[in-house]
Amino acid sequence: MAKTLSEEVYEQLRDDIIQLRIKPGEKVSEVKLAKKYNVSRAPIRNAIQKLQQEELVLIRPQIGTIIMPISLKRARDVMEVRLVLETFAVEQAAKKITDADLEELEKRFQELDREGISKEDRGKLLFSTDTYLHQTIWRLCDNEEIIQILNNYPESIKRIRLATLELDNRLFPSRDEMYAIYQALKKRDPQEARDAMEAHITNISNSIKHVISMGAE
Repeated sequence: MAKTLSEEVYEQLRDDIIQLRIKPGEKVSEVKLAKKYNVSRAPIRNAIQKLQQEELVLIRPQIGTIIMPISLKRARDVMEVRLVLETFAVEQAAKKITDADLEELEKRFQELDREGISKEDRGKLLFSTDTYLHQTIWRLCDNEEIIQILNNYPESIKRIRLATLELDNRLFPSRDEMYAIYQALKKRDPQEARDAMEAHITNISNSIKHVISMGAE
């Protein structure tokens, strides 16, 4: 079934918010958004109402519509949960990872390290590689409760991940931390994998305070 115009506008606006093309804390208007997406104000209004329910926009009387700021408290809370669950998950993944899984991860790191790509494209590849690495680990841990918790974080959490990955001082360290996790998985060493994951998540947690410059609370 074809998507309605309202559905298409909602998905476009939602993606722009999650991908940080519209920054946290930024004020937006129906008129400007309608012009940006070349539509009337009605589908914009419908999209904003849905995004308010997802806690991605905030409608303030007398002020207007604001892209929901990133909550540093919530970000730190999430990272504490991830530290517990993902260190356990990666231990299990190290015992179960297949040669096919390792081959796919190696391909993704080769693409990430390819020479001649722009910083913007490298950042996008870093995010997709990070996502694939973590989702592979969640799948391999074979614990439905953990998978459900980690997969069901609200979309606002994705903005936190992108915000930290986009920091200039995190681009290459993030890649190295992810590669260390991959190498531990390749060795099928649960303890080394756990240590690498703990270092990765701890370093992300320590960098979260810097996203305040991107409209965090």
